[in-house]
Amino acid sequence: MFCIYRKSVKFYLLLFSLTFFLVKSSFPQLSEGSIIIDKTERTYLIYSPKTDSGKILPLVFVFHGGGGTAKNIMKENGFNDISEKEKFIVVYPNGMNKGWNDGRKEPVEKTKYNDIEFISKLFEKIKKDYRIDTNRIFSTGISNGGFFSFYLAYKLSDIFLAIAPVTANIPENIADEYKPDNSVSLLLINGTEDPLVKYNGGDVGFILGKKRGRAISTDKTIEKFISFNKCNQVPEIEKMPDIDLQDECTSVKYSYKGGTKGSLVVLIKIINGGHTWSGGTQYLPKILIGNLSGDFSASEVIWNFFKNVPNRE
Repeated sequence: MFCIYRKSVKFYLLLFSLTFFLVKSSFPQLSEGSIIIDKTERTYLIYSPKTDSGKILPLVFVFHGGGGTAKNIMKENGFNDISEKEKFIVVYPNGMNKGWNDGRKEPVEKTKYNDIEFISKLFEKIKKDYRIDTNRIFSTGISNGGFFSFYLAYKLSDIFLAIAPVTANIPENIADEYKPDNSVSLLLINGTEDPLVKYNGGDVGFILGKKRGRAISTDKTIEKFISFNKCNQVPEIEKMPDIDLQDECTSVKYSYKGGTKGSLVVLIKIINGGHTWSGGTQYLPKILIGNLSGDFSASEVIWNFFKNVPNRE
């Protein structure tokens, strides 16, 4: 009798687990999670769209900027809505002290946290908890989150197929050694009049504020990716539609194709653009962060780029 009871309990536990998995897979959900890294709790938000149970989905990491949070950037960029329509999972990690250890030497208070290990372990956890396509893992982010996307491409190129930093370049102190072990496709969106991350490189941060390391120029960043991806040296050039005539911005797209295993490099140069997420909000006055382009949605352009990047295989 006891044996039969135990078998019944096991059966119902199995049935409950299966039902939970099917519900989790079939309905959209936003959930919070955490893992322990170096005895420190690290937190994140994750959004899974409504989809057929058992379907394997791409995964997009979205990183907030310095001083931001996972919740803030999730509300700002609208990736959850795109996820629901296009069917991919979005994860929004939280940085310690609202920042990321992105390879720059400064600010010092952020460099003591091993964020590369955090994202590596978080990826392993998500791989266990969700049905993801491990060949299609992507990263994007603004400012500090954009710098961190560059750092992830360098340190975890076996995981990330492509990155799409916004208002960021490769840190100057790691530029000479910067060469991922695997090809990593790049979409970079930078404004020519960004007062914090200068298009032509140099000190990062406000002129009168605390310095946050140095970065190489946008052109040199693109050249590095063209080189190690072995892309065509001559780009396809496209002038993007000037939809918002009041934003004081225009944009040009440069596409370098034909790279190793289908990799490519794309630059969207926002002429007169500032330290902003195109199609987002003017979160600080123009005098501080520059102009916001209303000509396109950075989130939609980024996902379209990720969606069309071919697998390395």
